[in-house]
Amino acid sequence: MPWPEAIIEAFELARPDGEKDESSFYGPYNILLNYLFPFEEKYMVTPQYKRPEQSKSVEFCTIFIVRHKQHPVFFLEIKASGHIQHVSTRQAADQQMRERFINLFDDVEINVLHGVSAIGSKLCFYTWTKETGRILPKPILIDTEYTIDTAPANRWDVDVLKREGEERLRQVVANIKTMCCQL
Repeated sequence: MPWPEAIIEAFELARPDGEKDESSFYGPYNILLNYLFPFEEKYMVTPQYKRPEQSKSVEFCTIFIVRHKQHPVFFLEIKASGHIQHVSTRQAADQQMRERFINLFDDVEINVLHGVSAIGSKLCFYTWTKETGRILPKPILIDTEYTIDTAPANRWDVDVLKREGEERLRQVVANIKTMCCQL
């Protein structure tokens, strides 16, 4: 089932400015997350503005955390679409996702916490499994002797506006809702 026209339009309007300004995507993702996680089902979508812990820069990142009965069940971090072109910005996005799992895991009640790194409308899906503590995709370790792309662009392999991206995101949401019903 395709996204409602209002969601597609919100993303299309965000694209021109979203190349350099991630805030252009805040509204479209807020609309999308509230559509997927309605408050009538006891979900709450909360935007948070944080500075990455490992970063010395003053750059803040925006995270949308979805909670069910006050416990995190999903989160999404947004970056400008131009970030996909640079190893350094993808690496920072990957590191921020991994930090977010560490920040949230004490409050997680479901078996698997899902997170998405959004660079514009391109998505990279992450999971943290409570039982093992494992985060996927696996990290690519830095080698001080060689230049290594620790966050390859092909990890952001689906577009939320394309059929495959929509199906994958809906599948994650369905999985989350199933886990929440079992609590």
